[in-house]
Amino acid sequence: MAIPSAVVNAGNGHQQQNIFRITFSQALSSIPTLEAWDDSTFSTTLKEMFTGTAGNGNVPYVSGLATTDTAPGGPSWEPASPVAGGAVANRLQGTTSYVNLAAEIPTAGFSVRFNLNWQVGYDATVPATTTQNGVLACRYAYSGTAPSLTWAYNDSGAGGTEAAPQWTTITPGSAGNYIRPMDSSSNSSSPVWTRPTSGVADAPTIWVTAT
Repeated sequence: MAIPSAVVNAGNGHQQQNIFRITFSQALSSIPTLEAWDDSTFSTTLKEMFTGTAGNGNVPYVSGLATTDTAPGGPSWEPASPVAGGAVANRLQGTTSYVNLAAEIPTAGFSVRFNLNWQVGYDATVPATTTQNGVLACRYAYSGTAPSLTWAYNDSGAGGTEAAPQWTTITPGSAGNYIRPMDSSSNSSSPVWTRPTSGVADAPTIWVTAT
């Protein structure tokens, strides 16, 4: 099935590995990382999605988890606070706190895998037209031929499961696709995530949708 569709086992509370992946066409020279930024200039992290609110302890909303080498050890993997630099699981904020996507340097054709989660507090800004919009980035280094990167997700609409993932390619860039936190009752034509009335809430589902 083509985009849009829900992502299999995405979000906090899942112990699976096959959720999102990035495949490199050529060998790298270092371990790649997953980062989040305000926009495609990759220069600032000033939006509310990075600064948080008092309701969520003023930490970034988006968390990432590397699942390349193993599934998380417990069903709740989201860190309460960001870890400076790189980690297996981290709250994403530029190069301040990011995820190391693998334990080894990828060779040609190697895929790294990861999970994502969004968490907001009861006092998050609504509507969240720009305050929660950001850009995911994979930082990598290479020597020799420049690699091409293929981003993909395990597509629920195509019948994907953890044991038999169905990978649908995500088109990156300003004319590409969005990764969105959504209510369980939402669909691609009505992407809604309801802010909690108290405390914090994790995203019930995560979808990849067309721009």
